Amino acid sequence: MTGRYKATTSRLAIATIASVLASGAMAADLGGNCCADLEERVAELEATTARKGNRKVSLTVSGQVNEAIIFWDDGYESNAYVVTNNSSRTRFRFVGDAKINSEWSAGYLLEIGVRYANSGNRNQGTDRAGGEANQFDIRHSAWWMERKDVGRIWLGETSTATDGITEINLANVVAVGSDPSAWNGGFFLRNDNNSLSTRSWNSITPSFAGAWNAGEGDRNNVLKYVSPTLHGFTFTSAWGEDDQWDVALRYAGEFNGVRFAAGIGYREIRDNFGKNGGDGPICSDLSTALNTSAVDCNTLGMSASIMHVPTGVYVSGSYGYIDDDNRDAVFGVNVKDRDEHWYIQGGIERNYFGIGLTTIYGEYGRFETGAGLAGAGGTAPVSTAGRPLAFGVGDIQGGLGFLSSSEVDIWGIGINQQISAAAMDIYLSYRNFEADVRTSATGASAGSVKASVKDFDAVMMGAIIRF
Repeated sequence: MTGRYKATTSRLAIATIASVLASGAMAADLGGNCCADLEERVAELEATTARKGNRKVSLTVSGQVNEAIIFWDDGYESNAYVVTNNSSRTRFRFVGDAKINSEWSAGYLLEIGVRYANSGNRNQGTDRAGGEANQFDIRHSAWWMERKDVGRIWLGETSTATDGITEINLANVVAVGSDPSAWNGGFFLRNDNNSLSTRSWNSITPSFAGAWNAGEGDRNNVLKYVSPTLHGFTFTSAWGEDDQWDVALRYAGEFNGVRFAAGIGYREIRDNFGKNGGDGPICSDLSTALNTSAVDCNTLGMSASIMHVPTGVYVSGSYGYIDDDNRDAVFGVNVKDRDEHWYIQGGIERNYFGIGLTTIYGEYGRFETGAGLAGAGGTAPVSTAGRPLAFGVGDIQGGLGFLSSSEVDIWGIGINQQISAAAMDIYLSYRNFEADVRTSATGASAGSVKASVKDFDAVMMGAIIRF
C-alpha cells in the first residue's frame, strides 16, 4: 500500500471517529438517551391522534362533504338557498376489518349522514326546514362475516338487497340521480293563480311514500346475504323488520372497450313497515287509515349503464314500480294502485383539461303516481271517516278533492368537473319540473279533472370533496 492510500485511509478513519463522537454529543444534548426521547415524541403524537380500540381490527375513517347553492323559481317566486345536496349528502363513516384466518374475515360499518339544510325538504317559507332537528341520521350500523368462496352475511341497520338498484350509472355524476325529490321535494305546489297549495311536490311523485324512486330499496334493520362475484354477477337477498324481504341481481363487466353495468331487484312487504318509519320509498302508509297492520305491497326496480371507454360516450337508464293493494280498500272504490318511474341520462365523459374527468350530460324522466295523498314523513293523513284527506278548497286550482293520479316530467342538463388531486368534484346542473295532476271526488280515475300547477325550475351549483 502506498503512502498516498495510507493517508486517505487515515483521513476516513478520523472522519468516522469524529462522526461517532458528534452523534454521542447530540444524544447527550437530547438528555443522554436518544431512544427515550424518541419514545417521548411518539407518546405525544399518540395523544393527539385518533386511535382505534385494538390492533386486531383495522379502522378506516372516511366520508364526504357535499354542499351547494340551489337557485329556484316556482313560477311566481324565486330565491337561492345554501343546502346540503341530498342527491349524495354529507356523511362520515368508520369501517373495520379483521382477518380471522386464511378463509374467514369479519368487520363492521358505521356511517352517519349530515343534513343540516336538506335540499329535499326546503320550501318557499324557509331555507332551513328541519334545521337543527335534522342534523344527523344513522345510515349504517352493522357488522359482517365473510368467507371468500361462500359470501358475506350482514346484520344490522344497512342497505336492503334492492338499495341502489335504480341508481346504477357508470358516469361520474354526483349532483343528480333519477330521484326528483332531492331538488324540490319539500317545495309547495304553485297554482296557476299564484296561490300556494299545502301539498308539496313530494305529494305527487312516487317518492311520497318516503323518498327516492318507485322500485328503489332503502336502508333498514336487516339480515342480508351477498354472494361472491361470479363471471361479473352478484346476488343479494335480505329479510328485515317487519315482514319484508327482497332479492337483487347485479352485473358489471367490460368487453373490447365497452363497459356495462346493470341490476334488477324485487321486494315484498307484508306488514305495516311504513307506519313504523322506513327510510325509503316503500308502500304508502294507507293501512293506517284502515286501523290495521296489514300491508300488501310489492316493488320492482332495475337500471343499466353502458359506456364506450375510448370516447367516453355513455347512456344510463332506470325503471321501477310500486304496487300497493291497500288503496282500493282505503278509498272504497277502484283506484290506480301503482306508482312507477322511468328515467334516462346520456352524455360524454373525458379528461379534457388534465385535472380529472369532465362529464357533460342531458336527462329526462317521468314519475307517475296513483291514488293517495301523503304528508311529511311518508304518513298518509286521514280524516275521521278513515279516508285520506282531500285537497282543501282552492288548495289545488280546479281540483275536486282526492288525488287520483299525477305525472311529473323532468328534463335537465349539467356538467361535472372532477379535480383528482383534491378528491373533489365541482358541478353545475339545471332541471325543469312539469306536473300533470288529476283529482276526483273519490280518488278514482273516472270523472277526474286536471288541476292547474305551475312548472318549477332549479339550478344546483356546488362541490363534493371526499376524505
